[in-house]
Amino acid sequence: MKVNEVSRRYAKALLSVVKQKGIHAKAFAELQGVSEAFQKDSTISAYFENPMISSTQKVSAVKSAFQGKGLSEEVFNTLVLLAEKNRIQFLPEIALAFQSYLDVEEGVTRGTVRSAQPLAADAQKELEQKVSKALNKKIVLTYQQDPKLLGGVVAQVGGWTFDDSIETHLTKLNEELNRRAN
Repeated sequence: MKVNEVSRRYAKALLSVVKQKGIHAKAFAELQGVSEAFQKDSTISAYFENPMISSTQKVSAVKSAFQGKGLSEEVFNTLVLLAEKNRIQFLPEIALAFQSYLDVEEGVTRGTVRSAQPLAADAQKELEQKVSKALNKKIVLTYQQDPKLLGGVVAQVGGWTFDDSIETHLTKLNEELNRRAN
């Protein structure tokens, strides 16, 4: 998902406020949760994207849905402001930009691991430690099952690719055999 400048500005402003109070992790979890709820229910998205519904009605809907429901004041106020400015449709992008800024501040690098079969928890932990040590950074990996892989794993973190798949090993073996044959 591409993040526009408007989303970046809201994310940066929210992060600066919640960072001062030390509730940045809580705020991100709340932002992420609300964003996912909006994305899952198309009627909610349709309501907030409808130009026939006034911003006053949208603000009222946000207040009745979230006031007193345990959201931090900062996230609640951000949602109200987004509804007021008819920008609540940017919420998923704002959450993504918020995560990106938070990762930069905390020195976290995110990546994706593809494997033929789901990896056990201990294998995931070991892989995260190895990649973290190789890059000398904090790493957060997401795991995906890829039926195209014969076996092994392929990790893409930042600009790096760690390929320990069977296909790569077979390709290297083939190259070595061809080199020795010539």
